[in-house]
Amino acid sequence: MLKTRSWKYRVFLRYLRFFKYAAFAPTRGEFLESYYVLMRFLDDIVDGDAPLPEGYPNEIDYLLKKIEFSKKPIDPIDEVDYLMLHCFGVAKKFGEEFRAETEDILNSLLFDAKRRGKLIIFPKKELMHHFHLLDIRGTIKATLKVFKDDPEKYKILEPLGVACRYQYDIEDIETDLAAGYVNISQEECTQFNIVNEDLNNPSSTKIKRWIRQRAKDGIKLLEEHHRGLHEGNFSQLARWTFLVVYEIPARKVFRRVLSQNQILDSNRK
Repeated sequence: MLKTRSWKYRVFLRYLRFFKYAAFAPTRGEFLESYYVLMRFLDDIVDGDAPLPEGYPNEIDYLLKKIEFSKKPIDPIDEVDYLMLHCFGVAKKFGEEFRAETEDILNSLLFDAKRRGKLIIFPKKELMHHFHLLDIRGTIKATLKVFKDDPEKYKILEPLGVACRYQYDIEDIETDLAAGYVNISQEECTQFNIVNEDLNNPSSTKIKRWIRQRAKDGIKLLEEHHRGLHEGNFSQLARWTFLVVYEIPARKVFRRVLSQNQILDSNRK
């Protein structure tokens, strides 16, 4: 299912497989790996990186059917349905339920399916709502359940989740805009004077200024994450995961952006 994915997704899969043994939790590890493959494959379909299954007029209709199936998982008709059933079945073995998180993630993917190719600029509140569904209330909440932790602690990890979203925004700016996804809010377009012409040119000075601000804000969010992390009383394995899988890659991206800008500034002088 992940033949279309880049190296970074395969690295993440290797971590998930390592989790099975490091945590002595093969069942939970199996769930994480299967669930990740499921969501990445659905994301591929939305982005056009995987073909739309036969029998559906478009990606929107396909996602709506998958959301419906996630609420009432009976009578599977394709490999996604069967994999979703498998995930729910594995989760049941360790006493957890992931339908609410699945619905949140799928609704965020549905938002992407509806805006793909249109270069629509949304208000910040609407963009952040869907990113919250995907990165925080969906993904982080599900992860905490796997770690045998209180899923309601996801609110403590919100700064980390938003920082990772900023990381993805920076890394994927060219491919996102090429696919018609604008993750720059209306307010930010006004702030940086970004117009439609800039959206067709990711290397424009205005877009670069926005990216630099994203990196600065991302660093601040990671600092906020560290200040509040103790409130969660998370396990050592969970804290290690937050650091290695999420924080370090995000910080690396932010520092690279800021260092590149420092070099450009010094060259101008």
